[in-house]
Amino acid sequence: MRKRLKLMLAAFAILFFAACGILTLVLPDKEFSEEENRVLKQKPELTLKKVVKSDFQTELEEYLSDQVAFRTDFMKVYAAAQIAERRTDYNGVYVCDDNWLIEVYEEPRNTERNIERFKNIEEKLGALNVDCTLMLVPTAISLYPEVLPAGAEKNNKQLEVMKQVYEKSGMRNIDVYDTLKETKKDTQLYYKTDHHWTTDAAYACYVKYCEELGFTAQEKDAFDIKVVSDRFYGTIYSKGLTPFQPYDKVKAYEQSEENLEIVYDDGKDDHKSLYSEEWLSKKDKYSYFLDSNSHLKIEVTNRKVNNGRVLLVVKDSYANCFVPFLVNHFEKVIVLNTRYYRSGVAKAAEQYGVTDALFLFNLNTFDTESAIAGIY
Repeated sequence: MRKRLKLMLAAFAILFFAACGILTLVLPDKEFSEEENRVLKQKPELTLKKVVKSDFQTELEEYLSDQVAFRTDFMKVYAAAQIAERRTDYNGVYVCDDNWLIEVYEEPRNTERNIERFKNIEEKLGALNVDCTLMLVPTAISLYPEVLPAGAEKNNKQLEVMKQVYEKSGMRNIDVYDTLKETKKDTQLYYKTDHHWTTDAAYACYVKYCEELGFTAQEKDAFDIKVVSDRFYGTIYSKGLTPFQPYDKVKAYEQSEENLEIVYDDGKDDHKSLYSEEWLSKKDKYSYFLDSNSHLKIEVTNRKVNNGRVLLVVKDSYANCFVPFLVNHFEKVIVLNTRYYRSGVAKAAEQYGVTDALFLFNLNTFDTESAIAGIY
């Protein structure tokens, strides 16, 4: 009886994997994985040069891995097995208490190089009488060490890097760690499935920013605060597709835009709002803010403000839910994506008559952020 059961199970396994292979060959290739939020490998071109260098074999393996039938289901089962084994981290992610998924913080290697970039741009903008401000945002691994699993590195170096950069950058520094630590008492600071901060955390740091620059921050009751999505799985979830993970909620602080003139990419994109509802029906719901992180430049003119101040924002995607707060205090806000903008920050500052500049980056990707490499 036991032998027959083993034979049946073996036969089922052979049939199942054979079916997966056939379906992989028959079904059309997918170009993008919504679950993993990334572009999938496509069928490689067979050339003699690739075969000789073994490139074709490597590309074929990556293609089959990405396109195999039931890939998402296999990943979820594998993730469940890793969690059951109580691994400290899985695919660069700590599976933590209270349904937190927190990215492992890698040892930084480019801190000094990035400091030099900030020092150089501060000198260039200083020569144009631009007041430069730097805001580095610690991530969940620094604010929620108590939920990390046993064996996780709890004394990470994020705060050391932050202090080092602040001391040497030459810019006005806005240290938001204490602000976030205080806000944490009654507010969730980050999404549990995504690497971004929540809009509640961004608001708290906006208040801190206003205090430092002499503005009066708008009270919460000046905004229409609403949950725009209650079914958000973010970038960290996409790394492992952990099973039974509760959704995050995306909250927005919105105001009337009737006094705003909003121009994306010099008018090449006809989007006219700080928000984009079309993303709420897709997986990457954080892209609701500023219509994703793909735009080269965004110009926002506030016709109600008449103080002669023009703000230049150089940033990563953490700033996307932060910028809507800033437009209340400047005649114009210019948002540059220096991953793609190649004319130079100093040239943009001169072109637009910039008076203030904000450099805003999170500390988890600070070391590898390509937008920082584009600052000159």
